Amino acid sequence: MASVASLREHLVEELNDLLNAEQQLVEALPMMAERATRKELQSAFRRHLAETKTHERRVTQALKALNEDASGTTCEAMKGLLEEGQELMSSGEPGALLDAMLITAAQKVEHYEIASYGTVRTYANVLGEKKVAQLLDQNLRDEKNADKKLTTIAEGAVNRQAAKEWHERQSAMSLLEKGAEWLGSTVGSVTKRVMPRGSGAGRQARSQAADRTHRGQGSRSNHERSRQRTRARKR
Repeated sequence: MASVASLREHLVEELNDLLNAEQQLVEALPMMAERATRKELQSAFRRHLAETKTHERRVTQALKALNEDASGTTCEAMKGLLEEGQELMSSGEPGALLDAMLITAAQKVEHYEIASYGTVRTYANVLGEKKVAQLLDQNLRDEKNADKKLTTIAEGAVNRQAAKEWHERQSAMSLLEKGAEWLGSTVGSVTKRVMPRGSGAGRQARSQAADRTHRGQGSRSNHERSRQRTRARKR
């Protein structure tokens, strides 16, 4: 960046930055309106698109009043904000959540513009550029009104609906988890009934084996006693 020698030069740079910011926004707002679900939000974006085109003309007039031309430099701040908004738009399905994310992105843009227009209006006033200050003040008022409108839409319905959608998903997931637990316990219970641990078949097999062992031991004991009696008679 070239060095800035005066407040007036800084004002001109900031106006060029704002001019490009408005130009970028003119390209982005139709996509935001298209992605919005709520009609009220769609209308707000379309209305602000018309205002943004007017803002672009006013900034151009401000530069001409200062005998300056547009530099064609890119407003990196607006570029970053709109790229972030694009990521939000592509990450959600139509519904209250996406509307809430669109409002988030739009209000970040509005707050950037409110801060910028407030600053350059002040610079124009202290430099004695009253006509420039008046043009910038008109843009500033529009940006503040647009921000308030977005807040009204968010607080009026969008945020509550997005929260409701989240609670409904949580409830559905909870029901699925409970269903899985019930299914697991039912399968386990059925398995135990079909082949329980220590089943009758198992006990019977063990009992039969024990009986065979006992009979074998009994036979050996009887045979031994018979042999002892035979030896005693011989003596």
